Order: sequence, then C-alpha cells, then structure tokens
Amino acid sequence: MNEAGALGAHARGPAPASSFAGERYSQAVARVDARCHNWPPRERAAHRADETAMIGTMTNHTKPTLLISNVLPARPGDEAYNNICMRLWDRLLQAALPTWNVIREYAQEDGAEGAALRAQAADAIIIMGGEDVHPLNYGGSQGYKREGRHWYRADQGQLALVDYAARTGTPLLGICRGMQIINTAFGGTLEQHIDGVDGTHTNPTILSDHRFIRHSVRVETDSNLERALTPVLTDSELIISSAHHQRVARLAEGLQVSAYAPDGTVEAIESIDAPIIGVQWHPEDPAADISQLHALLGHLDARRAPRLERASTTLVA
Repeated sequence: MNEAGALGAHARGPAPASSFAGERYSQAVARVDARCHNWPPRERAAHRADETAMIGTMTNHTKPTLLISNVLPARPGDEAYNNICMRLWDRLLQAALPTWNVIREYAQEDGAEGAALRAQAADAIIIMGGEDVHPLNYGGSQGYKREGRHWYRADQGQLALVDYAARTGTPLLGICRGMQIINTAFGGTLEQHIDGVDGTHTNPTILSDHRFIRHSVRVETDSNLERALTPVLTDSELIISSAHHQRVARLAEGLQVSAYAPDGTVEAIESIDAPIIGVQWHPEDPAADISQLHALLGHLDARRAPRLERASTTLVA
C-alpha cells in the first residue's frame, strides 16, 4: 500500500463518465485544491486521491450510505502523522467500498450544524480517531501530559453526530477518539493521560515504524459488541491494535462497558438503547485481521433501518 492510498491510482484517473459523477469529481478536486493549496505536493496529491476515490460509488443507489467523520483533512505540516492516518483510511475504504457508498466528513470544517445535516444522508456513521477531545467538553483542565492541539469545533461536530445517532437510531461506530467522543456525548469523562502508557497502549515510535501495540481484550458476554464480533472471537477474547494515551474515566449514564483490557482499561462501550458502539482500538490497522473490520461494518449494516423508515424519523438540525 503506497502513501497516496490503495485507491489512489483509481482516484487520479479520468473523471467518472456520467455527468453527475463527473460534477462530483470536479467539486471534490476543487475542495481539495482550495483547502490544501499551500501543502507539500505529495500530501496534496494523496489527499486529492482520498477525496475522489469514493465518487464512482455515489451513483449506486442500491448500496447503503456510510458517513465517515474525521477531525481534519490532515494535520498541516505533520507528514509522519498524516501517513499513519492515510494507511488507516485506506484500510477502512478497502473494507467499506464494496458494500457501502462512502461520504467523508471533516468535523472541524462542518461544525455541529453541518455535521448533523450531513448525517441525514447516512444509513450509518463512523467517527474515526484523531486529536484529544477538548477538556471543556467533559469538565477537565488543560495542561496535562502529552496534550496536543485541540479542535473544539470538530468536537462539537462529532458530538452532534452522536446526538443525531441516538435520536434517530442511526447505527454509529466510534474508533479510538470516536469512542471517547461517545462517552463525552453521553456525559462521561476521560482520564487525560494513562501512566505507563508506552508499551502497553501505545508505541512511542509509531510515527516512524507504524506499529500499533497488540494486546488482548475480553468482550463482555451478551453485549452488542459480542454479537458483532462473534465470527472473530476466541473464548470471548480478541487481539487488537492499540494507540491511545487517554481512556474512559467515568462511564456515562446510558452506556455500558462491552470490553476490557487486561489492565482494566475500558476498551469498548455501547449504548444501552441505541445502536451505538465505540472501540478504543483500531480495527482499521493494516496489520490487523481485516475480518474484525468486516464484522463491525456488517453489524452497522444489520442495525440500520430501512431507507424509508429512516427517512420518516430524520430530524432537521
């Protein structure tokens, strides 16, 4: 898989033949060029590949639509971080595109109102990993160890996606930061830095070697996560790919834990009433067994409402 993306060659080929798809292709390229005009050429080309890779699928009205939310298109000037994100994105597209139409959403650009409006076109939602959630969202303080830049508008956009999913019954999967967004949206809190995290939940050299920490998790019996992952579980356990320095502190009301790490870290949560699941790990890690990702995507598909039923319950933001 190259840095421009597994689907990059397709994306950089001729624009789709149909006038509708061709227009969408041109619009996507224009968005990238406007957003990334001052980026290095390789980063800009790779991002253009990702933006346009989905266009050919969007005219297939027999497929359900999957909205995938990211904090930003990329972290400007941080090629090492962007390369990892590109690998994760490629893997997710590889698993999703055969059976889903895919819409990519950038929460920092859309904010709460824009994200909720985009969600109305979706049959299911995925919130991917990224920067730490701003402590203002869960009553925490800044100045903690390894604190990076926060994107408060993106937080608000993704919190709105969780709210939308809970209100409309739209299936939602949160990955890493996405799981923390779910807990925050329901009123929970986060532990801002895990002591001894290096080598247990994150690899300190991940930016150079792209290796995630591998460890087991135990999935709770009779959870929705267990039902989703049944094809890949062995005695309720799973080997996962981990890269995080924060974790759930106080679990929000309305959620339940559906997986733990050996050290007691909450590794997955789910809504008691809504089709919402969060996993702290990265099933889209290229080194992970892709059957994990297929199982989670299959669960989203199984839990989605028929299109007409969903349309009748859609709420305008």
